[in-house]
Amino acid sequence: MIPLLELGGAGQVVHLAPANGFPLGCYQPIATALASRYRIVALPPKALWPKSPSPPEMPGRWGDLARDLAAGFAEHRLDRVIAIGHSFGGVASLLAAGLPGSAIAGLVLLDPTLLEPEVFAAMEAGRRAARPDWHPLVARTLARRDRFASREEALRYFRGRPAFADWPDQSVALLVEDGLVPNGDGFKLKWSPAWEAHYYQSIDTETWEAVATLDAALPTLVLGGAQSDTFTARCRAMFAERAPRAEITTIPGGHLFPLSAPDRTAAAIRGWLERTFEETP
Repeated sequence: MIPLLELGGAGQVVHLAPANGFPLGCYQPIATALASRYRIVALPPKALWPKSPSPPEMPGRWGDLARDLAAGFAEHRLDRVIAIGHSFGGVASLLAAGLPGSAIAGLVLLDPTLLEPEVFAAMEAGRRAARPDWHPLVARTLARRDRFASREEALRYFRGRPAFADWPDQSVALLVEDGLVPNGDGFKLKWSPAWEAHYYQSIDTETWEAVATLDAALPTLVLGGAQSDTFTARCRAMFAERAPRAEITTIPGGHLFPLSAPDRTAAAIRGWLERTFEETP
């Protein structure tokens, strides 16, 4: 059975798909801001399942995540879903929206991992040639520290990392609160580096085709980080060319802006939902 997390609220279903490596608790401020009118749920990726198995020995593709989403929507009888996804969660949501009989009625992509075509091409060439460094984040992820003596130690560690320098204290606290599980006399990361690396190795390099074939009638909002090195200004322009009816705007910050600026992100999503689904109870 595919687990379903209830993150608050009632009404039309809003599904949250996180970025690779980040627990769903990090997105609670966004969920809380939307829960006054919507039912916020999450079908966590297998890395976050209770008693999560080890990742497969061979990489897959992010289309596997999309099929898991579709299966979860069907299993839990979720229909007319507004799918919000960050980073690779955005790509999984995008791909799920293109599956036959999709339950997705609206799409919100938060700095999706849609890289510039030359980057995708270089990645795919490296993967086919079995070069060990074809994805630059894999080795770094596998070497990441994943054990802590206490939550306080983890909080100090993450607070001092450059990647979290622009995060509000609440966001770092949520990362520690939901991102760690007991492990012997200490704690370990809930989302293991092995699973995170597996998802990086499974990156889809042909997802621009999914943008080009996106149903033009599907309400779509794309929020990019104004300083993102992932979904760059060029990528935003490419998305607009392929999906001209999508609403595309930026939020100050980098690729992780939903976590560094959750209030501004939630306000942008809420405003779009009100404009687009204003008759939704």
